[in-house]
Amino acid sequence: MKNKAIIFDLDGTLIDSLKDIAISANLVLEEFNLPGHDISEYKNFVGGGASVLVNNCVPKNSNEDLKQKVLNRFKEVYDQEHHLNTQPYDGIYEVLEQLTKQNIKIGILSNKPHYFTCKYVEEFFSDYNFLEIHGQKENVPKKPNPMVALEIANSFNIKPENIFFVGDSDVDIKTAINSKMIPVGVKWGFRGPRELIENGAKYIVDTPKDILKLFEK
Repeated sequence: MKNKAIIFDLDGTLIDSLKDIAISANLVLEEFNLPGHDISEYKNFVGGGASVLVNNCVPKNSNEDLKQKVLNRFKEVYDQEHHLNTQPYDGIYEVLEQLTKQNIKIGILSNKPHYFTCKYVEEFFSDYNFLEIHGQKENVPKKPNPMVALEIANSFNIKPENIFFVGDSDVDIKTAINSKMIPVGVKWGFRGPRELIENGAKYIVDTPKDILKLFEK
């Protein structure tokens, strides 16, 4: 198993953060006198990073200046106190413990802004040896661009075709395919198995513990 590794998406894969994202976004929309959205709608708004989230939230005829103001304010609000509902999914800790015991290299690649990605990893996953942690950074292409995923593979010194890329959205599956990694979709995430299969997921895992079975294949 030492010649295999795994890269995880964050939101919708390791942590359930949807409610807090929706609460923060709706508070900002209200500040700008814009209509809010049901929490369920945010399942389709997330995955592409904060700027894509905002673009999906605001009315279609919004200008770029308004979008930028909403984006800046969203980052401020989201950084304050709206994290009471965010938690790792049941079973995630047990999987990370087993991966750590088996000395399998693990990393995180998210389209969440890098600051927030690191903040959540520090809060929830500081006990686990994530060798690479990457959120969205300025002037660095987002998923599904393969650049950062391939940089992680190079850091692991493991061929991309021996790395499982695990996520909950089409963006993650496309990232895996673009990187020539093994695309794995999770059933418990924000989108659902149909989207994952349609975009080329090789495996769909029903529960976190099923991730461990991938290394037996």
